[in-house]
Amino acid sequence: MKTNHFTTLVTAVFGLTAFPTAYAATEKIASVVLPPTMAVVTITVADAKPGPATNLHFAVATSPDVGSASWADIKDCTYDMRTQFFVGLNRLEAKVDDQVKMLTAKRAAMKSTANTKDWDFAMKEMEDARTNLKSIRAEMSKATPETWDQEKDKVGQAWVRTQAAFANVKASTTS
Repeated sequence: MKTNHFTTLVTAVFGLTAFPTAYAATEKIASVVLPPTMAVVTITVADAKPGPATNLHFAVATSPDVGSASWADIKDCTYDMRTQFFVGLNRLEAKVDDQVKMLTAKRAAMKSTANTKDWDFAMKEMEDARTNLKSIRAEMSKATPETWDQEKDKVGQAWVRTQAAFANVKASTTS
């Protein structure tokens, strides 16, 4: 079989010239990705035969430190720090999503005889605030250097609204 050395040489040169560009892009992305944290998940397994259920504990990766995410972490980001801002905003949105999941689970566990009118009304505001935060994110991604601070202020106001709504649901009479 005849080997074409020219093709092999061109392929090698192309690969070597593309490597630094791909490596630089990977380094830029890797510099803003936060390491995952670990959480313990308990799974209950019931055997087919009568007897006690078995609890299994697994450590699974979760989003990076979502519980400690706060607006203060990103409120001073400039237009040039957009990448860090959006990483922080992702954490804030994940925190709100976790809050909604927790509240939804709590609501599902309430007795059917409980008066849930205030809870449901407060929860509707929480869902609206969450939707607002996510929609402002879309606007924020289109911000220019001239509009950055105004759009960032809108994100801050949306964050405050989500946290006020979360506090209202937690403080409702049926909690």
